[in-house]
Amino acid sequence: MSILEIDGLSFSYEDGTPAIEGISFKVESGEKVAIIGPNGAGKSTLFSLIAGFRTPFTGKVIVNGDALDDGSEDRVRRHLGMLFQDPDDQIFMPTVEEDVAFGPQNLGLDDIQGRVMNALRSTGTEALAKRVPHRLSHGMKKRVAIAGVLAMEPAILLLDEPTSGLDPRARSDLIGLLNGMKRTMLLATHDLEAVADLADRVIVINRSIMFDGTLADLAHRKDLLEQAGIELSSLSKLFSRLKDMGYDFRHIPVSLDNATSEAARVIDEMGRKRQGR
Repeated sequence: MSILEIDGLSFSYEDGTPAIEGISFKVESGEKVAIIGPNGAGKSTLFSLIAGFRTPFTGKVIVNGDALDDGSEDRVRRHLGMLFQDPDDQIFMPTVEEDVAFGPQNLGLDDIQGRVMNALRSTGTEALAKRVPHRLSHGMKKRVAIAGVLAMEPAILLLDEPTSGLDPRARSDLIGLLNGMKRTMLLATHDLEAVADLADRVIVINRSIMFDGTLADLAHRKDLLEQAGIELSSLSKLFSRLKDMGYDFRHIPVSLDNATSEAARVIDEMGRKRQGR
């Protein structure tokens, strides 16, 4: 059984403009899925519907076999943890440890102190426990916000633009942190390099689903990328242009590791051909 099932989800704004239409997909336990698309595609709306912050016009959200509705809202929400794009939207307590404790206290969970310490340890924020969260850097605020989510021990993490506003070092650190978590994740993002590092699967939406597969397969779909207003990373663009020039790449790399191995293979083949002349 899938840990998350989205079945025919649709939602419109107050003026009647559709935000998303007929969205359906399933997510398996432990899977990391990136939701990408242009601005206004409905990514944040989709997350708010999954988290139960909004009610869909049609369709349903099923978490661990339990459909999200008025009667199951509290029960289902215990399985979901959401990281907002701006950490200031979810950090509001006087100290870091109080902020991390707020979620499990609000849910009536046990062993609050143990949950807080484990979450702080997991995010590398133990030394910040007594600090005022609003005085921290943007990157550290993100870590504290993640700790607050982890303290509730959700089965599924919903991450809305997790790398936005971070400098390169903080971004790299956060990706490393998320990569080390053995949890089911959905991340809405414009950062395709982060997608390459984090996601097993990519879903492209622009109100409805346009693509569901791997980033490597998406990199070959120039028509779809243009239609969805998605730009490949500079690395993938370089290899795409080289392929157009006649270099025999089997696929367009989407990460540095992919690029290194593919470039090494092509260089090796070129060397062998020259030796065979």
